[in-house]
Amino acid sequence: MASEAGEQESLISEKSDVENDEGQSFHSKLTEKKRLSVFVGAVFIVGTMCGSGILAVPKALVDSGWAGIPLMIVCGLLSSYTGSLLGKCWTVLRKRYPEYEEDYIADPYPTIGFRAAGKWGKYITRICILLTLIGAGTVYLLLIAGNMGNLIHKIDQKDFHTCYIVLIVTAFLIPLTWLGTPKDFWQAAIIAAATSAIAGILIVAGIAKMAPSQPPTTHENPSFTSFFTAFGTILFAFGGASVFPTIQVDMKNPDKFPYSVIIGIMTTLSLYLPVAISGFIVFGDRMNQSNILDEMEGGPILYTVIALITSHLMMAYLIVMNPINQDLERFLGIEAKFGWKRCVLRSLTTCGIAFLGLSIPHFGIILSLVGGSTVTATNFVFPPLFYVLLSRQKEPADAPGELSKYHEEMIYTAVSGDGTPPRSKDKEESASSTDLATESETHARLQWEQIEIPLYIKILLGEIIFIGVVGGIASTFSIIWSLANGSSGFTVPCYVNWATADAY
Repeated sequence: MASEAGEQESLISEKSDVENDEGQSFHSKLTEKKRLSVFVGAVFIVGTMCGSGILAVPKALVDSGWAGIPLMIVCGLLSSYTGSLLGKCWTVLRKRYPEYEEDYIADPYPTIGFRAAGKWGKYITRICILLTLIGAGTVYLLLIAGNMGNLIHKIDQKDFHTCYIVLIVTAFLIPLTWLGTPKDFWQAAIIAAATSAIAGILIVAGIAKMAPSQPPTTHENPSFTSFFTAFGTILFAFGGASVFPTIQVDMKNPDKFPYSVIIGIMTTLSLYLPVAISGFIVFGDRMNQSNILDEMEGGPILYTVIALITSHLMMAYLIVMNPINQDLERFLGIEAKFGWKRCVLRSLTTCGIAFLGLSIPHFGIILSLVGGSTVTATNFVFPPLFYVLLSRQKEPADAPGELSKYHEEMIYTAVSGDGTPPRSKDKEESASSTDLATESETHARLQWEQIEIPLYIKILLGEIIFIGVVGGIASTFSIIWSLANGSSGFTVPCYVNWATADAY
């Protein structure tokens, strides 16, 4: 028995060495194809988050009062932490399931949800991501159209029908969406990040230039509804987690993605605060528009900012819509390469976003509603929850779903010696096979990546989940209540009443 077990262990060791060599060879080839560094990953995050947020946070600060400043800082810090946890979740799964390293995974976030919580985790994660990204894409499209209409009005004093602008922008964006994955359009992230950073500086400069001519400002105490509606806007401003795993899988070194998260979100926060505080101090309660650019006077600074922000939003649209397109392609069985099926599907997706944009005239409504619901879930609830659930899986049998190919082959090799299940019905041989399988399962368990979470970290994670759930419910209730009582300013779609197009 001992000699036989020794031979089997030798076979396991030899097979593992061969698999490791092949895996390293494959991994090296895969790494050569991936082009995202830590810095470029951070740039993607800035490019994804900054555009709409930098325009909306001044109004959010006005609606939440002085408490909005620490609230914004806390949301930024928590988003950095939970985003890092999400990156660690994917790193753990890559070690537990080597096939995730070998095969390209088009839906990494739902995969994390499945491996952490089973089918319900996968489905609810996918639904939240789809709703978040659809909402974000709609917001970006409305902002692009609104900014272009604003620019035309400021320069020529003419009102160009906003519904027409939405359709024109849609036609322009459709061919750009045909690009594959983030590594295929990393230049878009650099353009988006650079334009938003420059625009943020110019917005502060423009507001400072207007300050001497402005009347004294007032700051009323926020109501429950206004505060939590603003809270939803702030949450949306940091709501990039839905695309984080998609960026991570295209990195040269995915294990370092938490560094990208921290750099990206802290950069975003450093852009948000000056813009929000300057708008809050100079305009105060006179600020009635969700878009800070609508409060600024015409001139070279405003025109430059509109051009920069519009460029950013176009690039950000490509980034946030990419996970939706990849998920739909995987679901429909469309090959992950350029072809007419990809072009048709992604064109229809963009047309669907345009229809939503024409149906819901005010981007602030979408921003607050999505920020308080699905963004809260994907940013502040799921990452710590999934991380804790993964930490409770001490061996492969504890995880939902099938075993990884690595662990299945390890067990089968120990039983039969050739990588196939045992076929002998002899009792003594079966008993020997059972013993060997048990030894192999023990060996597999030792190779299973472990997560150890100290008690104080578990308490912190529980508090983050609690705050996210309570704050998200309150924010969602506030925006729904404002819609119900008519205080949101919602108007009918322009295709129902063409005259409402100027309401954008």
